[in-house]
Amino acid sequence: MELEVLNAEEIERVLVVVAHPDDAEYGLSVAVNNFTAAGKEVGYLLLTAGEAGIRDMEPEKTKTLREKEQRAACDEVGVEHLTILDFPDGEVEYGLDVRKAIAKEIREFKPDTVAVINFEFWAAWGIN
Repeated sequence: MELEVLNAEEIERVLVVVAHPDDAEYGLSVAVNNFTAAGKEVGYLLLTAGEAGIRDMEPEKTKTLREKEQRAACDEVGVEHLTILDFPDGEVEYGLDVRKAIAKEIREFKPDTVAVINFEFWAAWGIN
């Protein structure tokens, strides 16, 4: 399958949708930084607060820490709009509730582009 190269000049508002805090930093943060540096508005939507992500730490403490870390990461790349939903970390299942929550954020934020991460896809762009 041939993918079309994204024309960043046509983009004004991007919503990044990921499951957990720090997911956007694994592959999207450079693009996000480039967008915000070019004056584009970028928002993040996280489905969970990542409360199950640190072994030997209580979920509520983990949630607070990961939210704080995510806000700092957003500040680093110029993202002001951060929404963290309350789906349970490690238990999110594809279905109507998740789709409704994402659709609600899209309606409210009104992006012209939605960015997600797909760890099953590898692109050789920029490699000679």
